[in-house]
Order: sequence, then C-alpha cells, then structure tokens
Amino acid sequence: MDTARGAAQAERAANQVACLRLLADADEARTVGVISEGTGLSRPTVHAVLDDLLDAGLVEPTSPATAGPGRPARAFRFAREAGLVAGVDLGPRGARAIICDLSGRRVGYADLAPDRHADLALIPRALHAAAGSLDLRRLRAVGVGLPGVVEADGSLRASLALPGLVGLPVAETLAEELDRPIVVDNDIKLAALAEQRGGAGRGHSDVVYLQIGHRLSVSIVLNGDIRQGRHRLAGELGAQRGMRWTRNAQRGQLVWSVRPTGAEVLSAAAAGDADARAELEDFCAQIAGRIATVLLVVDPEVVVVRGGAAQDSGALLRPLAAAVEKELIFPERPPFVASALGREAVVLGAVGNAFDRCGSGIYGVHGYPSPWHHITHPAERTTK
Repeated sequence: MDTARGAAQAERAANQVACLRLLADADEARTVGVISEGTGLSRPTVHAVLDDLLDAGLVEPTSPATAGPGRPARAFRFAREAGLVAGVDLGPRGARAIICDLSGRRVGYADLAPDRHADLALIPRALHAAAGSLDLRRLRAVGVGLPGVVEADGSLRASLALPGLVGLPVAETLAEELDRPIVVDNDIKLAALAEQRGGAGRGHSDVVYLQIGHRLSVSIVLNGDIRQGRHRLAGELGAQRGMRWTRNAQRGQLVWSVRPTGAEVLSAAAAGDADARAELEDFCAQIAGRIATVLLVVDPEVVVVRGGAAQDSGALLRPLAAAVEKELIFPERPPFVASALGREAVVLGAVGNAFDRCGSGIYGVHGYPSPWHHITHPAERTTK
C-alpha cells in the first residue's frame, strides 16, 4: 500500500510540474485544452492538477475573450508575482541584491556601499532597497554569497575579506531576522554555479571558474554541482602555506605596476599598451603552472574566466591559454572563455542557489526545476 501511495504521489507531483512549467513558460493564460495538448495529460487530470495549483496559489483563473456564441473556456495563468526569491552578494565594498518573482524574472535590484564597513546589517538594507514598492512579506527564500570558507550550516569559518563576520552563524542569524529560509555559500562557488547553469559554461557539466580581480580565485562545478569537498575547501588554493599566485602578491591581493587594478591593466592591454600587455603575459606565465595542475586534476570541459570588461577579455584569454598550454604535455585541453555574467555572477548564483535548495518550499511542488533560464537571461539582467 505504501509503495502504491508513493507512486501515486510521485505521479501527481510530476503532473503538477508539467502543467506549471507549461504555464510558467507562457506569456498568456492557457485553457485546459491547450494545457492538455501541451503536456499530454488528459483533461480530467489537468482539471485535478489545476485545482491543486489553485489551492497552492501558483495559478489563477482568467476570463479570456471569446469569438462566437457559447461560454468561454476557462483559462489559467502562472501567478509568478505570488512569491519572491532574493539573492545577495555581500563583500567588503558593499552588497548587491536581486529579487526575482517565481518565474525567475528580475523584479528588483540594488547595489549599496557600506556606511563604514560591510556587515550583516547591510543584507536586509540591500533587500529593502531592491524591493522598492514590492511587499517583502512575499519573500520565500534568500540566497547569500560571502567571500571565504562557508560551512554547510551557513556559518563563515574563515575570510580575509570580511574578518569581522568569521565565526558568526550567518544563515541562522539572518533566518531569525528575516523569518525566511536562508542559504549561504562562498561567492566564487556561486559565480561558478551561475556560469555553469546559464552563463558561459551553459551546456557543460564540468566547469572550472577562474576570477582575476583584487584576488585570484578558483571554483569548480562537477556533474552540474558545486564541488565543495569534505571540509568545504575545494578550490581554496590560497589555503596552502606559502602559496603565492604571483611574485608580488601580498596576502592574496594581486598587485599591479602598470595600472592600479587588474581590470585597468586589461583595458590598457586591449587598447594596445605594450607595457600592460607585457605585464599580463608575465602574470599569465606565473599562474599557468597552478592552473594547469587544476586542469589535470579536474579535466573540465571548459574554463570560464572573469578578469574585467567583456570587451577586453581577449587580451587576457590569449596569453593565459598560451601559457597554460606550455605547461601541458597532452594536446587535449579545455577552451578558455570569457564570463558571460560578469560582476553579477555571484548574486545571480545566490538567488539561483536559493531556488535550487529551497524549491519545494518556494513552490509547494516537489521537483519543480529552478528557473535558471530566466535568472541568467542576458536580456533580463542589468549590465554592470
């Protein structure tokens, strides 16, 4: 009996997912007949499913216009505005927040600088700024990205960028304050997840993500999941004693001579500055050995690199790929491609991670897929 009941529940959930996906992908309301045809389910089954989704507040009936005599067919739409899901990227320079409706479409955005220093209080501030006139009581889950080693329970074990938050139970504290489920993870791991789900790594299950900014960071997605490791240290190459990416790195911070920041060096190199190109080539030669080691351990399908403005990416990708190639014996190697999501990769990964990990609670439907195609769609992102 239990087996039969379980099978029936699984079939019911699958039918709910099929109907809800069809409605979520449509811009207009759909009749029972159209839903039946689109899902392959019988009309009685569609009626039963719609009753469940109506009770859950996920769909609502509409009254479509009809041509000719007779009672118009009932139509239904996905009530995407019924709930909200948010993501926040908190770093030493401020917080970036995105709010999405249940379809994954962006409905709110904010980028806040801290008054003095970044702390947890900046997260609710960023959420309220992003919400504007939206009612945050509709918020169903929040994802957060932090720089540093994040434990499975959402506490921050170590962080050079936010030392004041080390040891704090971040997820628990925010959950109590916001009265919502909170999921917290490392910022670079979330960026890698977003690029794999809907960015430059889309369509690939194994992705290495390399970010070259104030620091150099690596994260790995294997079989479509963030590689955490037993102690949540996967990709934390800076945790090796004496490890320095470059000769002039200072406590993990990259130091440049031609321009103040890596992004400015990259822009200058792309514009033809010989000194900037020389510094970039030397930088790539210095980091190539460790990148090659990661590639030989993981053997990914693609390496996604974020290092500055998208239009300048070629000035970095070419010398980096050439330097790594010199370190490898075998001709097989993954392509190096520029990040598609740029500065928003972390916050997009944070909101997508909230959908991934809290999906059943967000929708009240088991097995409904996270709407990554809307979360990361370029036409629906704010270019930064």
